[in-house]
Order: sequence, then structure tokens, then C-alpha cells
Amino acid sequence: MGADQSNTNEMKTQQQYQMFLLQYSKERESEHNQFGLVKLYNHNQNNTMICIKKLQTKSDTELTQIKNHFRKRQIFVHPNLVQLQAVRTCNEQSICSDSSLVMVVSEYFPDTLESELKKRRQPLKRFPESHIWLLIQQIVDPLSFLEEQKQVHGDIQPQNIYLDESGSVKLAEYNYFPGGQHGFQKMLLSIDKAYLSPILLNNYRNMNFKAQHNEYKSDVFSLGMTLMGVLLLEESYDCMDFQNGCIIENLIDQKLQRIKRSGYSQLLINFVRELLQIEENVRPSWNDLKQVIDQFRDKICNLIPFFQDKRQMSPTKVIYQQSYVPQQQILSSPPQSKILSSPRQPQILYQTYHQPQTLYQTKQIQGMPMKQSIYYESGQKQVPIKKITKLEDTVSKQAQQQGESSLEKTTIKQSETK
Repeated sequence: MGADQSNTNEMKTQQQYQMFLLQYSKERESEHNQFGLVKLYNHNQNNTMICIKKLQTKSDTELTQIKNHFRKRQIFVHPNLVQLQAVRTCNEQSICSDSSLVMVVSEYFPDTLESELKKRRQPLKRFPESHIWLLIQQIVDPLSFLEEQKQVHGDIQPQNIYLDESGSVKLAEYNYFPGGQHGFQKMLLSIDKAYLSPILLNNYRNMNFKAQHNEYKSDVFSLGMTLMGVLLLEESYDCMDFQNGCIIENLIDQKLQRIKRSGYSQLLINFVRELLQIEENVRPSWNDLKQVIDQFRDKICNLIPFFQDKRQMSPTKVIYQQSYVPQQQILSSPPQSKILSSPRQPQILYQTYHQPQTLYQTKQIQGMPMKQSIYYESGQKQVPIKKITKLEDTVSKQAQQQGESSLEKTTIKQSETK
């Protein structure tokens, strides 16, 4: 009787999986920078994409490890993290072996920050500073969340910062799929370039595979190199002396001066400089950076130029100050209903000070399909640990002027010129 029940559950799971895939049409195979070889699928009714990766196991132990990996990953629910859609296991019997095949369905985003930078180089079109802070917020939030889960990203650079159809950031850690390699490993194996921290760069020169470093602080340095390149619309690899295993600090200073001459605020320049601290122990953590973002979150989300305040010059005073500014003091105006995570599903806006408190809930928009993340192995849908609001792509054109009612659509991605 137990076997009959197992077969029934297997058939039901197989039907769910097939019904899910019927919503998509296969496009092509692709070699992904982080995921490796995957098959890409387009949704039949909208522009969203998924990828399917096959993982073949040769033992029950390996299969159990992979299952446990994805069970752990399914709880990493955050609006700026790439999400699993489905996991399916099936047995493959052959003459020589009895192996299992794991089919993993994941979100897929073809656009990246790197592709956006290429578009902005010719003709030259720099990011407005308000969009830079929005980009920072949408990177710091998920990486702070991952640090809480004891998980590092491992390879922060523009090609690994994905952008969804509305221009919001999506990130995937280096071992999103089992067997993934972080940037330092790829450098040692001559697979790809990476923005290495000073400690890792020195270990790279000595070909030391067992570098001792704070992985989270190394990621923070990689973000600093990434932002410096974003602000100048160029790569930052020339600041790394691979032969001598050191960072060229004078060149970083020169680049920061160029950023200042480009019209960006001293606050932003100082913020980036903090990320690029050579000494690991004085470099801020993700939690430190999130505290800075939290104090300006409302203005960042409304694209209000808070950075023009001459009193806000040093982020270090904000990063390391002990007293935290309550969210009620940060909000200069009531929340606007246009600040949504997504127009396709109801969202709740939370305060970020102490315990989350619901401010308001948006109404469900009728007639629009909702995305669902299904974990077939456990038979349960993903449930977010904590709902964190991200931007909807429509914001106030002049939020600092009261009474202004006209809105313009803004995203991190560059709008197409007619």
C-alpha cells in the first residue's frame, strides 16, 4: 500500500511539473557565466524567462547532498535574489549504473549591469546619482540578507548583477547551483577575471588556493571596484597589479577624482572609498552598509537627491555611529502608493526600524498572471522569510516639490531613445 501511495504522489508531481513547463516554450541552450550549461525557456504570455539545469548524480549520498542544498536555498526568498522555480528528481537506470537526474528550474534574466554599461558608453550617458544610490540599495539589501544566512556571494562584478524586465537588480550567489566557483577560484584556474580584494590578490600572485580572509569583506571590496567602474562607465581591472599582487592605490585615487569632476557628490565618493579600504578590518560589513541605506531609504526609493545636503559628507560617521535614526524621522512624507515591489501581486510596505510594521497593503491588480515559485521535491510553495519592498518602476518626477502629481517611469536600466 505504501508503494501505491508513493507511485500516486510521483504521478501527481510529474503532472504538476509538466503543467508548469507547458507555460513556456524552449528557446536555446546557453553557457551561463555562473550557472554553466542551461536550457532557456520563454513564457508563452509575457517576457519572463526560466532556465533548466540538469544535475546527474552517481550515488545516493550525492543525491542527498544536492537535495539538501536546494532545500536550504529555497528559503532564501528576497526580491533582489534569483529564485528557484522547481526541482524535480527522476531515476535513470542503465546497464552499468543506477543514477539519478535532478532537473532544476530557475528564474533567468538575460540583461546584466555589464550589458547596460555597454549601452551607456556610446553615446556616453552616465547614470544619474539618484539611480546609483538605488543600485547600491538593491545590491546591499540582498547581500546583507545572505550574510544573515551565512552565505557569501563570491563574485561581485557587473556581469553577475542581473536586471529584470523592470530594471530591478537580481543576484545569485556563486554556489547557487552545486559545484559553482567563486571569483578567486576562477582567477586561479584562468577561467575568468574577478575583482579581488587586496588579500585575495596577494594570494593569487602566490597561487595559494587556501587564502585566509573575511569572505564578506572581500565581497564589499568587489562592490567598490564595481561601483567605481559604473560611475566612470569603464572597467576597474587596471587598478589591480596581478604580477605584484597588490592594488594600485594611486590609480584608485585618480579615478575617484575623475568621478568628482563628473559631478557626483562627495558623499557618494566617500561611500565608494570606504568600500575600497585596503585594510580588511576597517572595511565596512554588509550590515554597516545597510544601516547607511536604512537612514536614507525613503529618499533613495523616491529618487530624492538627499546627497546634495552639504552636511552629509562622510558615510563613516553614519556607518559606525551607535544610535540609529528611527524610520519615523526618516520619512519626510507619507508613503506613496506607487512604491511597489511588483504590479502583478499585492505587496506590503514595511518600516525598517526594529520590528516590521505594516503601513499599508496594495490592492491586487486583476487579470495579470502571478509568478509562483514551486518546490516540487518538498511539495510546498516557497514562503518568504521577510517581505522587503523594492521599487516599482514608476516614481515621482519631482518628489521634493509638494503638490506635484506628474510621474515619470524610471528604472536602473537605460530607457530606449526614440
